[in-house]
Amino acid sequence: MTDEIKEEVYEVDKLTLLDCKKIALKQEKSGFLTLEYDGRTYSRVDPTRLIPFLSKTTYISLSYENEEKEFREIGVIKDMKELSGEQYKLLDNFLEYKYYMPEITKVYSIKDNMRGAIFVKADTTSGEKTICVRDWYQNFRMLSEKYLYVNDADGNKYFCSDIEKLDRKSRNVLEMFT
Repeated sequence: MTDEIKEEVYEVDKLTLLDCKKIALKQEKSGFLTLEYDGRTYSRVDPTRLIPFLSKTTYISLSYENEEKEFREIGVIKDMKELSGEQYKLLDNFLEYKYYMPEITKVYSIKDNMRGAIFVKADTTSGEKTICVRDWYQNFRMLSEKYLYVNDADGNKYFCSDIEKLDRKSRNVLEMFT
């Protein structure tokens, strides 16, 4: 009898929707997730929100790193609501940690250093911050008429879901930069 080498076939142009009833996620001591699906076990599974600004619970891609250190998509969860309560909570907690973004609740001032960076003094859901934004045209953006997305110089992300709900002074401060 000969040993067959099972070759991994990976199709980049195919969307594989996962059956939520077959998903068995576990959180390892390291914090990473392990997935058992269709008789296979995947270690260090990396969930990714495919449309993070529009939905937190739909179209979640699950991928893993293979032996060649290449990331491969296992498939996509169309809607996390189809998961069991325990599986939903485990995945939701992981995604909330991965995509942690404090919300901007008030803006006190924005100062331009004239060298490509702005400094935003603001209250957030994580306390008062002075947010340094380099290349503000790319990293201080309105993603819709009301949604502000901020990516700071250290890679931290902030948002304001509706700038119209901010106080008048905050809106006036933001006016020049949005």
